[in-house]
Amino acid sequence: MKSAGRYLLCLFFIFVLFTACGQDPKQGQPGGEAPAVISVWYSLEGKLEQELLNQFEQINEKQHEFLVKGVKIPAKEFVHKVWGLQAGGQGPEIFIANRDIIATLYEQGALSPVLADSSPVFPSLLAEFTYNRQAFALPWLTDVPLLYYRKDAISAPPVDFNGLWSSKQPIAVKAQDFLLFSPWWKAEGGILSRGDLPALDAEVNSDFLGKLLASKSDGKIIVDEQAIELFSTGQVNYLLGWASDSIDLDRKQVDWACVSFSRLQENQAQALLAKTIGIANSSIKTGSELENAIRLVEEELLETEAGAAAQKATGYMPANMNFYDRSPVGTLTKEAATTIENCWSIEGSALEWKLLPLYKGAWLNMARQADISIELAKAQEAALQIEK
Repeated sequence: MKSAGRYLLCLFFIFVLFTACGQDPKQGQPGGEAPAVISVWYSLEGKLEQELLNQFEQINEKQHEFLVKGVKIPAKEFVHKVWGLQAGGQGPEIFIANRDIIATLYEQGALSPVLADSSPVFPSLLAEFTYNRQAFALPWLTDVPLLYYRKDAISAPPVDFNGLWSSKQPIAVKAQDFLLFSPWWKAEGGILSRGDLPALDAEVNSDFLGKLLASKSDGKIIVDEQAIELFSTGQVNYLLGWASDSIDLDRKQVDWACVSFSRLQENQAQALLAKTIGIANSSIKTGSELENAIRLVEEELLETEAGAAAQKATGYMPANMNFYDRSPVGTLTKEAATTIENCWSIEGSALEWKLLPLYKGAWLNMARQADISIELAKAQEAALQIEK
């Protein structure tokens, strides 16, 4: 009886041994096939680049069936390199770049509809990457204009724009950047087009710029490259800045809070969030054999935890709505979410995106004391030459 038991036990071990030997090692494991490589071209720099590379490392540590490899391409060379390589059937699987680069890649046919689930992201940001009602990229991070105030000097935050303005407290800002002022400009009726035609020289635009320049002359608006330093040292109690400026403010140990212009002007202040970073996949490298891997990389980057890490490191705000759950009023996350929810949401192919560089250029020229009417007229003339 004992010998029969030993015989059966030996047969069992032999069966297990042969079964194990007959199985091929899994992809990415020792002895198995080399893991597939998902190449990601990106144009990010500084803290944004470092955080992106950190995210790639974490994805590679979590799974072994494919390897994410990031390749930095300077923004000025990005489109040219993609065009040259795709003509020969080459290039990366995924692109991560600013909205302007993503838009140009779409126009060149370099993108296919994005694979990742778009439901967690703000619809207002998704619109920037939507063409003919189809998403060709997903928003990952964006920067948001906010009004900061010193909590040690301002006992209660302003409840509306009139209250802020009547307080006669100066507001510091680093540059006469249209995107920073866009919520206020939009609340005052600012427009880039009327119908299907450019309207850069519209009277409402001229009136707003006149008001802005008068505010600078009166000392109500202080345009200074050292605006953050003025705010952090208590020389001014208000700062018009980006959400990403919060990193510097925290480093300088400023006791600050912030408020969205959408809250101050009852959602009429719609910021134009043109500093959004998008994630897209290649039209020629998104084959069925790599679809799952590409989708997984995109969705991993959009995870709430990944967005939280990116926000902490860079100050840029995640596009994932879940990141903002239960944020109290006055906090960076709540005020940023209010701005994003109420931003000026424009579809990717809209005329406004083509007019924006011309209008921004006019603003920069006016910051150098150029005449308002002349600069707007020049911008309008250039806008009329744009092929729609």
